[in-house]
Amino acid sequence: MHIISKKKLRDYYYGNAQAKLPLTEWFYKMKSCQANSLTELRNVFNSVDSVNGYTVFNIGGNNHRLITAVHYNTKRCYIRSIWTHAQYSKRSNQDKLSRGEL
Repeated sequence: MHIISKKKLRDYYYGNAQAKLPLTEWFYKMKSCQANSLTELRNVFNSVDSVNGYTVFNIGGNNHRLITAVHYNTKRCYIRSIWTHAQYSKRSNQDKLSRGEL
């Protein structure tokens, strides 16, 4: 799967050092992933869910949320945002997710 873009991951973990290893692991797993659906993606990642059209991964023991748009037909994964668990839980961010504003 082609991931767009690794820069967002780097930008995030430079400010959140504890996220570097789990995000790097996610990147290489996802890069080699050939999933054709969310069900197949769950075979690779234990904690992934579909939320209002986004594919949301729990990263680093549920400390971070990686919000992506996965296009299985073109094998592309667009990184939309990365939030801490606390940021993800905020009502304003939940509203952004539901309106598709990422």
